[in-house]
Amino acid sequence: MIHIDQAVVGLITAAPEVAMVVSHRIYASQHPQGGSLPAIVYAREINTRAGFVSLDNSAPYARATYTITALAETYLECRNLARAIRRALEYSKTSDIRLVRVTEETDTIEAPPAGDQMPVHRTDLTIEVTHIEP
Repeated sequence: MIHIDQAVVGLITAAPEVAMVVSHRIYASQHPQGGSLPAIVYAREINTRAGFVSLDNSAPYARATYTITALAETYLECRNLARAIRRALEYSKTSDIRLVRVTEETDTIEAPPAGDQMPVHRTDLTIEVTHIEP
């Protein structure tokens, strides 16, 4: 059984259309300053452990909420990456993950830290992951 963060990243990187675009530019919590784009950032916000048991009472479940962020130089590139992430995750199941649901999606533009750079487009996907507790 792998950690839930690794399982979520595994689902994302297993999608060919995501892997082609971002390669290994998937970061926990924060995109490195000056890092290449497009990229993905993920952050686990909440992990609820109480109240979930499988139908056959064999495995305790937990629900984690993540923010998955698609970052790109253009709006279109960002939206296409976000769609690919959504397709890779929504309603997915693995041996560790029972269900992934995308619950919210927002688009924003981040101003660059230096005035001579282009703005960064971002789409935040909020997802809920029901998974087996280790």
